[in-house]
Amino acid sequence: MRHRVALLSTVLAMVAATLALPGRASAVEPGFQVAITEVPGTFTAGARARTVTVVASSELNRCQKVRWSLIMQVSGPDLDEIEVARVEDNGSFPVQVETSGADTARITDVRLDPGQLCRGRTVTARYQVAFDDNSDSGQVLFQAQAFNAGRTLLQETTARSKITGEEPEAEPTKTPSEKPSPSKSASPEPEESATDEQADEPEPAKTQDNVAAVPASGSGGTPSLLGPGLIVGGILVFLGVGLLMRLRLRNRAPKHSQVPTGFYPTH
Repeated sequence: MRHRVALLSTVLAMVAATLALPGRASAVEPGFQVAITEVPGTFTAGARARTVTVVASSELNRCQKVRWSLIMQVSGPDLDEIEVARVEDNGSFPVQVETSGADTARITDVRLDPGQLCRGRTVTARYQVAFDDNSDSGQVLFQAQAFNAGRTLLQETTARSKITGEEPEAEPTKTPSEKPSPSKSASPEPEESATDEQADEPEPAKTQDNVAAVPASGSGGTPSLLGPGLIVGGILVFLGVGLLMRLRLRNRAPKHSQVPTGFYPTH
């Protein structure tokens, strides 16, 4: 549900119409301090309300009443997506809301704070702040101001927080069927060149026929000379051995002596 910068407390229309909002003072009163003591570093859209706490202190010996005013400057979410409630210990506290432009809102107490600002005694203001679940991401600047009963600015301070909201939806990723990638569109050309190269290569069947056409050794074709060579070699060896044996027998034969004739010499 979308909300304007709204308050959980009830604002009296007549009081809000007659109440003059404090203006921005050019200077602050000495002796006063204002500090934002509690503020979330990040607000999450759609999460529960977070607390912003502001404390005022004084070094003066006199006591006085305080009226609080909180300025919120937002970037990202719209002002009507923010919920703000000024709370006290006994419940909600009535405030008046004034917007300035599309991103700034001032939230001011309708009546003075119930506490008393004295030396050694502080006055505290608490705000419950939440952002709608459909808020965008961004940031918010808090500017807290403390005024006295005469609407004189005593002191002010600022703090900044981030807002984590809905992220914009990412565009759907196109599938390969919707738009072919460059790698797929260029793939047919390599396939065609590969086919041409395969057509130029010799066919394996022809190569096998050429190999089979060469006759193996001893399986036919030109007759081998190994057989006749062995026969001729054997004959030559046989002849050589016979010649050697004849030479040995000739060398062993006895020398021829003079054959007696049967005639004896006469003296």
